[in-house]
Amino acid sequence: MEIEIDGSHGEGGGQMVRTAVGLACALGKSVFIRDIRKGRSKPGLRAQHLAGIELAAEMCDAEVSGLEIGSTEIGFRPRSNVGGRFQVDVGTAGSVSLVLQTCLIPALTAKGATELLIRGGTDVPWSPPINYISMVMLPLLQRMGADVDISVSQRGFYPEGGGEITARVSPGGLKGVDMSSRGGLAGIDGSIACRNLPSHVVDRARDAAAKGLDCDKSAVFSVDSARGPSTGLSLVLAARFENSVIGSSSLGGKGLPAERVGEIAAQGLLEEMNSGAALDSYSADQIIPFVFLADGASRFTASELTLHAKTNLHLAGHFVKREVATEETDGSVLISIR
Repeated sequence: MEIEIDGSHGEGGGQMVRTAVGLACALGKSVFIRDIRKGRSKPGLRAQHLAGIELAAEMCDAEVSGLEIGSTEIGFRPRSNVGGRFQVDVGTAGSVSLVLQTCLIPALTAKGATELLIRGGTDVPWSPPINYISMVMLPLLQRMGADVDISVSQRGFYPEGGGEITARVSPGGLKGVDMSSRGGLAGIDGSIACRNLPSHVVDRARDAAAKGLDCDKSAVFSVDSARGPSTGLSLVLAARFENSVIGSSSLGGKGLPAERVGEIAAQGLLEEMNSGAALDSYSADQIIPFVFLADGASRFTASELTLHAKTNLHLAGHFVKREVATEETDGSVLISIR
């Protein structure tokens, strides 16, 4: 039986397509998505959506209809999900992180190991930098039993792109997780990625971030600075707690001083930490498809139940029947999925 999804529901963007295709592939369920990105200035599928669907389709030998730029509806009918080596080029600075969001879902449920080589933008606007995925999302998924490794061969900044990553995923059942309390702070990590910029830019961003982190643990920064096909600056911060990880990020841009890049990332992390929640507002919506696939109940607190999170809860419920409850707490939201 085919599942029909209204692509204009809730957030109504590309996330609807990414989550629906990922879950369809993982569960072997056919899906039809209509009114894709209906309210956007350019409705329908864009290049990075196509890349994610194409890669997922190859992973699960799916029959796909409507796969073209501007298409507002697609049919996706998976046949098998056995693992293997796959690659896709998003083109220019299309986000590799968003493609990975789609394809990690079936990769973790495949019968064999999966290797994904994805080319495009690693650090671009309107998507999580690849270091946020590595530093925040992967540790959260590892708590659920996931075995994923990501390596970055090249950085790709907007608008040139040219980045490349490889994700290696071992199959295994996901288990429910309790992250209703984050526990004590274990430390803060920072990572700076830079291409084709002088060393003082890195120093200024790092120093501003370190100064802005008004907490009892000093941050330890890693730096990836070199020449490359694109020019840019990216900073990711991750606060490690006993039971969870919270993250924040900031991108450089024309006219934005390096100091502001550091300040923005630090301010964002402190705001998330001050909520008392175990997950930040971005990871909370990204983890939902995996929680629905997990064996057993899960609970987690989020700094905010965003429209993206509400949309993912609604969408995942079309594929897996779960009992969902949300409860407002002091400065955060408790989400229970049984």
